[in-house]
Amino acid sequence: MPRVTKEKKNTNKKNNNLKNKNKKQETKEEKFSFDEEIVIGLKKIEEKKKIKENKSKNKKKKVNKKNNTNENNNILIKSKYMSNYDENNENYSNNIKKKQPKKMIKKNEKKINKKKKKKLKIIKFFILILIILGGIIYAMLSPAFNIKNINVIGNSKISSDTIISLSGLYFEQNIFNISKTQIENSIKQNAYINNVEIKRKLPDTIEIEVEERIATYMLTLGNAYVYINNQGYILEITTENINEPILIGYKTPEKDIIEGNRLNEEDLKRINDVLKIVEAMSSGEKAINDLITQIDITDRNDYILTLEKEKKKIHLGDVSDLSTKVLWIDKFLEKEKKSEGTLYLNVNLNTERPYFRKKV
Repeated sequence: MPRVTKEKKNTNKKNNNLKNKNKKQETKEEKFSFDEEIVIGLKKIEEKKKIKENKSKNKKKKVNKKNNTNENNNILIKSKYMSNYDENNENYSNNIKKKQPKKMIKKNEKKINKKKKKKLKIIKFFILILIILGGIIYAMLSPAFNIKNINVIGNSKISSDTIISLSGLYFEQNIFNISKTQIENSIKQNAYINNVEIKRKLPDTIEIEVEERIATYMLTLGNAYVYINNQGYILEITTENINEPILIGYKTPEKDIIEGNRLNEEDLKRINDVLKIVEAMSSGEKAINDLITQIDITDRNDYILTLEKEKKKIHLGDVSDLSTKVLWIDKFLEKEKKSEGTLYLNVNLNTERPYFRKKV
């Protein structure tokens, strides 16, 4: 009996233990929820992340603090250094100079001096410009520089009043408020004026220096005479004879015979030959050029000279061998002094002899 009870007790205990285990498992199964476990897991992950973030922030703060402290320290050091430099600037420069070699110091000083000189030159240049501009403005406005006198120099044919009226100048006009070129061109409108130079004589005088053309020959145009100079400029058309040699046989059309104009190219070549003839005639024993009253320039191969006082004509030929021809003219003028006639020099002097033909 007792054994049975013990066995029963043991079996009962075992059954009870099994029941308790089952109950515990049931309670555990009842308590466990899958959704709750996921939420709990996520919370733990977030907490871990927050911990890591906090740690990294703390580290950054520490690094920033260190950097800030270093920067502050550097600023303090710099400020101390700059304050020391400002207080002891001369000592600092002297110490640098002591450390640098003498040659380097001299080079630096030279460079500095050069820069200073350049700056001074620029400043002086601008000051000069301002002074000049001020002077010009003063001169343009001041009545002290108004024209009081106009002097004309070098004129003989054209009167001073005519030249002044041509210039357009007037008294009390500012001496700087005139155009020289414009005045010169205005005066040159007169055919006798070859060249003009305008000079300012401060404070109140204008000087007009002119170079006139001189009439050396005449042309005939109907009943009038046309004065021309050695360059073939037509100076004046008038009825007055000025006792200069008359050129006949010119080729310039009558419509172009106007004061201020020039003869055409063909006539200019003939005038050039005439100048050579006159020059040769002035070099003989007698001044034959003063005896010439007319030159026929129709044919360049045979220029005909008229010597009115001597009552003779000379067929000179071209302008070759002029010195030899002058000797023959001197000889015939002496030989045929009282005879009226024509001397022929338009021959080949190497093979033929010149001859004189008396007027019948």
